Amino acid sequence: MSILRLEAAPFAPIDCRYIESFDVEVTNGGQESFEMLVHGYGNQGLFYVHLVHMAPGSTIPLYNIVTGYAPFQLVLVTNVNHYANTWATVRVRDHGNLIAVYTQEDMIRTP
Repeated sequence: MSILRLEAAPFAPIDCRYIESFDVEVTNGGQESFEMLVHGYGNQGLFYVHLVHMAPGSTIPLYNIVTGYAPFQLVLVTNVNHYANTWATVRVRDHGNLIAVYTQEDMIRTP
C-alpha cells in the first residue's frame, strides 16, 4: 500500500483559509492496474470518500470537493507498494477561481 497526503490548515504552507474547494486528477503512469481510495478529512472527520480503479495510462478527475475554508487532509491510498507511477494534481479554488496547483511532489508520501 502507498499513501499520498496533502494537508491544509490555517497559516500553514497550504492555508485552508483561502480554499473553498479542490479538484483532484489522478493518473496511472505505470503498466499495471491498481485501486485508489480517495479520502477527505476535516474537523468533523471524513467528509469525502471515493474508490477508483486505475487502469494503466488512465486519468481519473474528481471535481468540486468542498472544504468550506476549513482545515482538511486529502489522503490517496493505493493497493500497490510504490507510488512512482501514481501522479496526482490538486487544483485548489476560491469561489471557483484557481488559486494554486499541487502535485504528488507536494504531498507527504508513505510507501
